[in-house]
Amino acid sequence: MRFSIVTVCYNPGDAIEACLRSVAAQSYPHIEHIVIDGASPDGTADRIRGFDWFRGVLVSEPDKGIYDAMNKGAARANGDYVGFLNADDWLSDPGAIAALAAAARDHPDAVQGDVVIVDPDKPGRRRYYSGDGNWRRRLSWGQMPPHPGFYMRTDLFRTMGGFSTDYRIAADYDLMLRFFCTGARTASHVAAPVVTMATGGVSNQGLQSRKIINREIGVACRRNGVKTNALMIWSKYLTKIFQYWPRRTA
Repeated sequence: MRFSIVTVCYNPGDAIEACLRSVAAQSYPHIEHIVIDGASPDGTADRIRGFDWFRGVLVSEPDKGIYDAMNKGAARANGDYVGFLNADDWLSDPGAIAALAAAARDHPDAVQGDVVIVDPDKPGRRRYYSGDGNWRRRLSWGQMPPHPGFYMRTDLFRTMGGFSTDYRIAADYDLMLRFFCTGARTASHVAAPVVTMATGGVSNQGLQSRKIINREIGVACRRNGVKTNALMIWSKYLTKIFQYWPRRTA
């Protein structure tokens, strides 16, 4: 079972090293790491080429945005499953992909693990984002599985058309909506953190970003015949309170 990990970046700075090292340190041997750099002017491509331990594929060229870059990476994937690891995120431990591979033995349409979200400015503050749940129902409330821990069969990703690039922020939500709500597809859950990510994603950068993503969530639901409303979508922020409950993360 081969896993393709796609990392897209633009001016990631030094953060990219921790991401790449977390993949290089995996105990599971059948991993392909594809890095799509949008021709970053900060010297990212040269920095990566200078890592003598990096064994992945590096593509550095202009793109049409993050979702175009992610589709570009997935188009190059040779693995049975493909997932996306952001440049400032990292795999939680060396056994993360091995755990997902074990869950993929029965060949489900997707495997998903949990995600730990940390605040760089508040090291003791953590959120535990579980991939478990009735996502067919929860997606109609604007909630979605933790996408960084989600790996879909590569052939299915392509059949579904990948990410819709006409969304500014919510293409990952749209993909999850199509996966869980428009067909009888299966996803196996690994009840352990597989990715650690830092706060500050584009969908959470202030009220304006939240307005954009919530509007796009509504568009995605209408496109896919899923009933929702503005109150249901905005209520998803209340559920994040439970992610702060103390729990074991390693």
